[in-house]
This record gives sequence, C-alpha cells and structure tokens, in this order.
Amino acid sequence: HEGNLMARILFVCTGNVCRSPMAEGLFRAALDGKDDILVTSAGLSVMEGRPPSEHSVSVLQEVGVDITRQRSSQLTEQLAKQATHIFAMTQGHKEAIEMIFPFAKEKTFLLRELAHGAEPDDAKHGLLDVPDPIGMGRDAYEATRDLIRESLPAVLEFVRETGSADTSPD
Repeated sequence: HEGNLMARILFVCTGNVCRSPMAEGLFRAALDGKDDILVTSAGLSVMEGRPPSEHSVSVLQEVGVDITRQRSSQLTEQLAKQATHIFAMTQGHKEAIEMIFPFAKEKTFLLRELAHGAEPDDAKHGLLDVPDPIGMGRDAYEATRDLIRESLPAVLEFVRETGSADTSPD
C-alpha cells in the first residue's frame, strides 16, 4: 500500500497532448525522484493513447525532461475521484470539470491561480489561462512551457501544505 503517498495530482487540459502532459512531465521532474506525490494528466476531450505533440516533447527535452512515454487519456470519474488535487489549464477547463464532476469542486484549481500576485478576478477574465499552443509554432510551445514552469513552485508548495492521499474516497 502507498502508505507514504502524500498526494495524487492530476493536470487537465483539452486533448492531453500539449499542456497537461507538459505539466505532468515538468512536475514529475521537479519532484526529483521523491515518490510521495503521484502525478498524472488527462484531457476533457481526448483521443486515447496518443503521444504528446512533437513540439511539446522537444521544448521539454530542451530543459532535460522526457515525456515521450506519456500517452493521452480521457478524464474519467475514477481519475477525478482518486486525485487529491486537480489543476486545470484554463478557467473553461476548471468550470467543465466542476460541472461534470461536482464532487471535485473543492479540489479543483486553476494551475496559475496559486502563483504569487494572482488576483481573484484575473481568473474570470482568462488572464490566468495557459493558452493552447496546438497547431502553432515552436515559440508558442516554449511560452506554454515557461508559464507552466513558473507556476510549479507555488503548486508544489500548496500541495505539500494541503495534500494527503489518505483523505480521498476510493
């Protein structure tokens, strides 16, 4: 049994091929081999089993993170229930998750809302969204990667302060 598991984090975007796989890979790398936090990702509208997009893979390789083995998966009720924290890439994703899985409302956050200096109203206006780089040039993916990376310290701190996997229902 995962007695020392502190938290189960789930990153969510649309197709689970760009933003959430990047977040999963970056976050796992930030944990630096500590296995007390389980990290996964999923999408709201997914073709199952697809690898991350080519640019997502290459802009992460550039910072020493390998996501080539990750595969896309659909956000399911089971995944939402197992998670102690769900981080959405956009306000729209957050609202969709809360609508489909009302039980997850208390543990669903906007990835960038925890970053220092974020104002509560910013989320409503989409200012905290991580934009979707799909179909765009490599520089859009670099910008996405950097937005995700700069929010990770605050996310990690928040999860360490609030997380315990033992409290979530099976």
